[in-house]
Amino acid sequence: MNWISYPENKPNHSQSYVISVLKRNNNKEHFFKYVAYYDVETDNWYKYDGFVENDIKELIQERVVGWVNDLPTYLG
Repeated sequence: MNWISYPENKPNHSQSYVISVLKRNNNKEHFFKYVAYYDVETDNWYKYDGFVENDIKELIQERVVGWVNDLPTYLG
């Protein structure tokens, strides 16, 4: 899994990606992974529910610091 820095490098396609998010809370920084939807036209990341087809939710307000393009899906 190779992380790609954002916003220096942006995805070329609108779709879901695994992202790394920086959230600040009470002067502490917390990084976590999340599956989000990226919209190329607006250059925005959105909360996303993969269990419901095309369920794009609200805009992510926290700072997205990276994304992954080559994470395979396990088809076991």
